Amino acid sequence: MSASILDIEDLHVTFRQGGRSIHAVRGVSLRLQPGEVVGVVGESGSGKSVAMMSVARLLDEKQAGIRADRLDLDGQPVLGLRKRQLEALRGPTVSYIFQDPLSSLNPVLTVGRQVTEGLRRHRGLDRAEARTVAIDLLRQVGIPSPELRVNQHPHEASGGMRQRMMIAMALALRPKLLIADEPTTALDVTVQADIIRLVQGIQREVGMAMIWVTHDLALLARVARRVVVMYGGRIVEDAPSSVLYSAPAHPYTRGLLDSTSRFDVPFRQQTPIPGTPPDPAQRIEACAFAPRCPRATDLCRSRIPPLEDRGQDRRAACFHPLTGGA
Repeated sequence: MSASILDIEDLHVTFRQGGRSIHAVRGVSLRLQPGEVVGVVGESGSGKSVAMMSVARLLDEKQAGIRADRLDLDGQPVLGLRKRQLEALRGPTVSYIFQDPLSSLNPVLTVGRQVTEGLRRHRGLDRAEARTVAIDLLRQVGIPSPELRVNQHPHEASGGMRQRMMIAMALALRPKLLIADEPTTALDVTVQADIIRLVQGIQREVGMAMIWVTHDLALLARVARRVVVMYGGRIVEDAPSSVLYSAPAHPYTRGLLDSTSRFDVPFRQQTPIPGTPPDPAQRIEACAFAPRCPRATDLCRSRIPPLEDRGQDRRAACFHPLTGGA
């Protein structure tokens, strides 16, 4: 087996807010191989975005405390890197597509300036060479008249165009790992389909690994071969997509699938998950899903279930799984 592009063991992320500790991520372990495409799914507040932003240390570390037994990116221990070393890692090794390109793109710099910055810093291109590459990148991501767009500012473009500009920036250095965090949430369905096809095509062409972060299981069925389900800051299930969609092991995964819109299921037959997600400020020494789970027992309400092998390359954290062992 080749060396992992990403290796996370027992990751914890805690925010300090108003004298309270907000436990956003609680012991996440995840390994990703080169070229692998993984989806990370869960409700808002599940910790999925925070966990993935920790990979490249994109969180404000004055407010966020990050600790892990291991957090290696392409063999480098991320938590031990200094600012200049992190800057060398971001772009060539890992790139991030943020949820909201309007707030993530710099409003006072032209699109061309933002796309060419990494090209000039990491590849040593001069201004003219970097501009030529930037125009070609904008063309590749489907932006019309890239020679004109390269001189514009983000506010002059539509939401779909800004997302394409963000993708061009993320792909400029052909990273080994691309993390896409809800990249299509604010877009209409036709633009969503275009963005998905675009990213998939470039991912296959370059052979990079990819993590697609979303709340949408239906979308992940199209893009990921493996799905990681998060709840309450923890991974509760990790399985090949074919296995997870046909026979989920964790009741929370089953609940997500039952509440997902499908063409073959009438709207009134979709079943929402009762209750609300846990408060991340609370200390939870039990299964976080127990208050919402119809299978919960006293054991679930008194102990944290370990993430264990359940066969078929699946891991699940449940004392009473739906399948894959009891």
